[in-house]
Amino acid sequence: MEEIKQLVYNYAKAIHTKNEKDFKALWSSKENTLISLTNQFDGIDSIYNDFLIGVIQRFYESIDLIVEGIEIHQIDDNKAIIIFKYHTECIRRDTKEPYGIQGLETQIVIKENNEWKLMHIHYSK
Repeated sequence: MEEIKQLVYNYAKAIHTKNEKDFKALWSSKENTLISLTNQFDGIDSIYNDFLIGVIQRFYESIDLIVEGIEIHQIDDNKAIIIFKYHTECIRRDTKEPYGIQGLETQIVIKENNEWKLMHIHYSK
């Protein structure tokens, strides 16, 4: 369970740093999907380029994804569902003003080569 929690925290850190290598290393080599508040992104390249860089970086100078109350539901030895509350602390690129949202996030993770990896993320507000 600690390895899964660390994956969540590493994801939050990668959202902040936007480091491509670190971000992509968190994801499964299988099909990946991220559903944001308004769009669906399929595949790790789209998730990184279109969501993280194309949306997040375009609108925010900085972003911190704050994770609260992680619940882990292990399905079997190789699959788990993670649910947590989140809020963001951002600086808007256009106005330089603080901005944030809060909601729930669901992540589906799988064990691949003895490491937990992201396979699906769904944000809700």
